[in-house]
Amino acid sequence: MRGPRVALVAPFGLRPKGTTIGRVLPIGRVLAKRGATVRLLIPPWDDRARSGDRWYQDGVQIVHTRAAGSPLEMALILSDLGREIREFRPTVVHAFKPIGYSGAVAWWLATVDRRGGSPRIVVDADDLEGPAGWAGRRGTGLGGRIRGVQETLTLRVAPHVTVASHWLADHATRLGHKPGEVLYLPNGQDEQPLEAVDEEPGTGTSADGLTLLWYTRFTETTAARIVRLLAPLLAEVGGLRLAVIGEEIAEGARASIGAAFTAAGMAYQVDWLGYEPRGVERYLAKRRGRVVAVYPMDDDLANRARCPSKVPQLMALGVPIVAEAVGEIPYYLAGFETDCLVAPGDVTRFQDRVRFLAGDAGAREALGGRLRTAAACWHWDQTAGGLLDWYLAN
Repeated sequence: MRGPRVALVAPFGLRPKGTTIGRVLPIGRVLAKRGATVRLLIPPWDDRARSGDRWYQDGVQIVHTRAAGSPLEMALILSDLGREIREFRPTVVHAFKPIGYSGAVAWWLATVDRRGGSPRIVVDADDLEGPAGWAGRRGTGLGGRIRGVQETLTLRVAPHVTVASHWLADHATRLGHKPGEVLYLPNGQDEQPLEAVDEEPGTGTSADGLTLLWYTRFTETTAARIVRLLAPLLAEVGGLRLAVIGEEIAEGARASIGAAFTAAGMAYQVDWLGYEPRGVERYLAKRRGRVVAVYPMDDDLANRARCPSKVPQLMALGVPIVAEAVGEIPYYLAGFETDCLVAPGDVTRFQDRVRFLAGDAGAREALGGRLRTAAACWHWDQTAGGLLDWYLAN
């Protein structure tokens, strides 16, 4: 018996944002391994170099629409998405994010194109997009309000919804969905064991000292808060440095953080390492046993609704972590409340946990090993393993 045909509709390109490459594609891989025929449709409006590209990767056919760069681009992208879906004849169309192109496709299929034999429609939410969430945080004004309206309408009309967080599951229920129509689908990890490598000269890190690792997109907290949390630690703990790995989503975010570090007198202790695929793994292999990850999270709606995939990734890599207990983080770190979690805004407790781990190599090693073991339940094969059966049951 042939498996179902699943069309995954991405919200944007593989880069620079993370949802398509970090959530949609891994889910597609799991579905393909379980026997589905999977086509990932990508509107590359923010990744124009891949416009029109097609290839197969790990059993998934990846298809980019055209991006014309003209006033007709929106119509062209929507037309391409519709044509690809019709030609593919999917059993399931799973649209990721209830806004933008993917949201428009889901809304159309759920409300207008309901002919006999139409595919099952599923919408995925991994963030709160409207004025109460990201749009409000970024101050996008009218555009943000329009995004919020589209988000609400799409989630309401979608027959079935997958969500990346418990907050979003409750949100979908408040919009009228029955529990059976909502599937909790948190972000997973697919990390491989680290292999130790020799330290390279010129990396800007001490061979013997400890490093705090901030693995970030500069969206979890403000410049003022990260300085308040970390500046005292860098001043007190001899030889301690801060390594920042990540790329900005909002233009100017890194510069704002850098200016705050300079104003606090800590810029000379910060190593800006940028971001490249597998860069975190290579860095940690060089610094085995000498890293403590920090994960500050402002306690706002945007962060409560999101599902930070960097946390299970760091767990799988065996990195001790100190994090504020916001949103999904307490679920990822269940059982590590004393070791890793602090209440949101508890600066003293956050700093005390970092000081303890900074001063005890044995505690770092033991905690890292326990986190690595616990991360197995957050592998993508586990988090998305029941999705295909859920499709067929609904």
